Order: sequence, then structure tokens, then C-alpha cells
Amino acid sequence: FFKPKFIFYATYLSEKIGYWRYIAIYRHFEKNPNNKIFPIFNFFENWCQDENRHGDFFDALMKSQPATVRGFQAKLWCRFFLLAVFATMYIRDLGTKKDFYGALGLNAREYDQFVINKTNETSARVFPVVLNVYDQSFYQRLDKIVENGTHLSKIDKGNNNKFIKVLSKLPIFISNGYQLIRLYLLKPLKSED
Repeated sequence: FFKPKFIFYATYLSEKIGYWRYIAIYRHFEKNPNNKIFPIFNFFENWCQDENRHGDFFDALMKSQPATVRGFQAKLWCRFFLLAVFATMYIRDLGTKKDFYGALGLNAREYDQFVINKTNETSARVFPVVLNVYDQSFYQRLDKIVENGTHLSKIDKGNNNKFIKVLSKLPIFISNGYQLIRLYLLKPLKSED
């Protein structure tokens, strides 16, 4: 069921977002060497370039097989994969890894927004459409999902029985679904523009 083009999309995005994540941290450390809290960060420049080259390979692969990124369905799938990757990173980083980025001297929200914007721009080189991350509501909706995650955690830590917890979570799950649908339905940006 999982068509090769989906593997291309997912791997391409994984490599490109990895590149922008690593390069942003690397550049931050160039300016703030005291924030290197572990020697592994000394290798980030090489990892950045590895991620970038891997992404370039999948870029070339999709361009050599244009059917993978052409047509109405391809546009829908590109938007889906972009949103899935961006939302997963943003929600995880701001929900559970905020302190880690703080320890590096980074603001997790600003860092994630930079990475998402750059990955979106890079994706426009191969995808027919990209998300409108510049729409005022884009990050507001992601922030609402992060806020909802905090409420879900509080419910989990509460003393209510399982049934009450599930009932309490239901409106939050609906809210998250609504936010994701609204993000998906934002008018995309045509890459050719």
C-alpha cells in the first residue's frame, strides 16, 4: 500500500529538516561556543552536510521521475507530508524538549519556526506546492495543539478513573484534529511562484 513516492517524500523531508535542524544548532554554536554541552556537537557540521546530500539525492530521484510530484493527488500528498513532519517536530520540541533547547541557549519556538520555514522553502524546489507557513494562523494553530498537549498531560496525571479521563480528553482530541485540518486546508503556496 505504501507507494514508493511516499517513501521519497518522507525520506526527502526527513533529510532536509534534519539538515536545517543541525545547521541551525551548528551556526548557533559558532556564535556561542560556551553552549556546547557535549562533545558530540563538534561533529554537527559534517552531519549537516550528510543530511543535505541525502536530501539532494531524493530531490534528484523525484525530479528524474516527475510523475511522483505531478498532478492533483501529488499536491495533496506533498501538503500532507509537510504538515505531518512540521507538526510532529513542533509539537514534540515545544511540548517535551523545550528545556533541552534552553540548555543549548536556543529558544525552541524560534528555532522550530526557522527550521520549518527553511525546510518549506527548500521543499519548493521539488514539491509542486508547499505550506503557507507565513499565514498568521499557521503557528497559532500549532501553538494551540502544544497547549492542548499540556492539558492532556494534566488529565493523565489526575486521579480520575480511565473512563472520566477519556471523556475529558475527547474535546481536546477534537480540537487537535480541527487545528490540523485547518492547517492542511490553508491555501498552499505554488512552488513555481
